[in-house]
Amino acid sequence: MKHSHFLLSAFLTMWLFFGCNAPMESKISDLIPPPTLNNNPQLDMVLTNSRPILSVGNPEGILVPYTLEYELSTDPEFSTGSTISYSGIPQENRYISEFQVKPGDELDDGTYYWRARTVTSDGEKSKWVKTRFYMDVKNSRTFSGFLRASVQKVMVSDGEDPKNITDWNDQGQITYWNSVPTSGQPFSWVILDMGKPTPVARFWMLSTRSTTPAAGWLIHFVWQGSNDGITWSDIEGTEIQKNDTYRNIIDFEPVNTRYYRLVIYSQNALQAQLNTIIPYTHGTPKIPEVPKGRYVLLIGNQMNGYTYTNLAGFVKERGYQSVTIPHYELSLEVLRNLKTRPMAIIFSGNNADWQYLPMFEYYGEFEIYRDVYDIPMMGICAGNEFYAMAYGMSFVHWMGWFDDTMFRLNQGETPEEIQILPEYVNDPIFKNVPNPYRAVEIHSWAVSPVSALFMQDERYSEFHVTSRSSYIQTLKSSERPAYSEQFHGAVINDYNQGITYLANFLEIAEHYSEGK
Repeated sequence: MKHSHFLLSAFLTMWLFFGCNAPMESKISDLIPPPTLNNNPQLDMVLTNSRPILSVGNPEGILVPYTLEYELSTDPEFSTGSTISYSGIPQENRYISEFQVKPGDELDDGTYYWRARTVTSDGEKSKWVKTRFYMDVKNSRTFSGFLRASVQKVMVSDGEDPKNITDWNDQGQITYWNSVPTSGQPFSWVILDMGKPTPVARFWMLSTRSTTPAAGWLIHFVWQGSNDGITWSDIEGTEIQKNDTYRNIIDFEPVNTRYYRLVIYSQNALQAQLNTIIPYTHGTPKIPEVPKGRYVLLIGNQMNGYTYTNLAGFVKERGYQSVTIPHYELSLEVLRNLKTRPMAIIFSGNNADWQYLPMFEYYGEFEIYRDVYDIPMMGICAGNEFYAMAYGMSFVHWMGWFDDTMFRLNQGETPEEIQILPEYVNDPIFKNVPNPYRAVEIHSWAVSPVSALFMQDERYSEFHVTSRSSYIQTLKSSERPAYSEQFHGAVINDYNQGITYLANFLEIAEHYSEGK
């Protein structure tokens, strides 16, 4: 405590030296670093649990003991009657701090604002940092009802690489299109040629990969439709005049036309930027063809619908057939209508951050996580995180750092080993897996340790942590043959002992299907 008083005195001395004309409170707050809202939820993330976990990046450079203060409100001004306040939130680890909304404070679907600040042990406070997020609990319970609409050609008013706008193979959302700053035209535009009249009802748009104001964000834009590509009409409900976000979901009454044009009247820089546009039509996924014999159903969670690692090859080497379905064409109805029941389901990883993905595309996957009890399931990396996401998006968080096992090995580091919890050492899923064991990690998101709270909830008590490093590595259900791994057991190399864990799952699944 003496140390904290000394540092606070130093703060006051700096305030006296640099300017005594301003109010003391504002100057002290300037010296106290705030937390960062670069975790979960970031700007305009969509949460799917009425009691979300709120995560922040810890304040940098603070030298005194501190706690955090959070406020939630439906009012951007945080008026008294609409605001929920939490104080005394301790530091979680060196990177982040988290707190789950308390029982009785459940959030309804809609728009919310939240802010956070640092509070020192002497009661001094930093400035508030604020952002916005959305609750979508009701819709997340079932498949979204939206399917991607195929785009045959992309045309732009100017600039290069228009193909980047609909490059859904760009899993990390890295590539983009920029307009030309000196075109001399009253507006820039992007035209999607669908090839034939298509009843589009939603556009998902990613402008930039920055969740804080960045060059290229669109400010004023509207969508138009045309049958001939010459005469255009504004689509009702699609004009936004004061856009303040990096990502937009534009819903409207279906318009059945061949051409769709995005007219960009202004942006917050000389050039507009667009990373991705995905048009959607209402519909239900087609039932895919599957083998008559034993096979494993692979769910591709990449942006393009493929798996992150070669899961098909891994399954084939162990003597099984496989079928891959994109996550955005998956639902509980699809699964139940397959002509042949799969021996197992494996949900793949993903290498894009969640804030840059259309999360509603995964609602059909969430259905399966929650409601399927008669087919063995394995979630890998992002698939592991979906166990928590299925019960609430915010049960997963950005770790504050990126764990890349092979990179760390190449840098001469010794990656952290994974410890099997004592009560699961003899579980068949860990047969021939050493304890502790090594595995290949490639991720910066993980199941939040605070989400142990959701596993303590009687509704979700079937889930158990079976191994962990400094974070949760594997889960198991006590009520069904459902497992997960944060690591990548399908990566074949001498280092990866997680291979055995995944191979054990296939063996368990085969025995389970034989018992059926």
